[in-house]
Amino acid sequence: MPLPIDVRDRELRAPERFDIGAEYRADLEGILLSRAELEDGVSRLAAAVTDEYRGNPDFYPVCVLKGAMRFFVDLLREIDLGVPYSEGMVYSSRYQSGPTTQTPAMEFFQEEHLSGKDVLLVEDVLDEGYTLSALRERIEAFDPASVEIATLFDVASNRQVDVDPTFDGFVLPDGFFVGYGLDYEERYRDLPHLAVLDPAVVDG
Repeated sequence: MPLPIDVRDRELRAPERFDIGAEYRADLEGILLSRAELEDGVSRLAAAVTDEYRGNPDFYPVCVLKGAMRFFVDLLREIDLGVPYSEGMVYSSRYQSGPTTQTPAMEFFQEEHLSGKDVLLVEDVLDEGYTLSALRERIEAFDPASVEIATLFDVASNRQVDVDPTFDGFVLPDGFFVGYGLDYEERYRDLPHLAVLDPAVVDG
């Protein structure tokens, strides 16, 4: 597997250097990864997934909604196994109306399709690990052939439980990231770059 690109020591670039609407630029501290870099990262992961599952009709990628939707679609667009396969979705969140919990709420769609499959959980960011650990445990109860994890962003320094991705795009520093599916209060998901949100926005 290709090693992830470590950008923990990278300096942020000014939002003004990128094609970002003025209504968003003022909320951003800086850009960590550009759209082109994200596209290259997705392509690298797609090539690795293709090599691993080529010719396998039991390949079953599962999108963790809703943050991973953009990554999931872009990843699968570049995967070519040479055989047809099915795909699934799961809604999961640790952020409900109350305080954050270690056990996420989760809702699978068509759980019965997991049995015997080589499941690939596709998540946008792996941080503390509680969500993916719980999802993996739930999937394993349905007797899949295997369960692996693909994530574009990995904040490895924050890991609290033993879960690591098989396919890993970028190692990030600790920070409040938005863009490419990552949000703050359901905003900024549409940014094509990975940005760091200004702390004043969060604190304000």
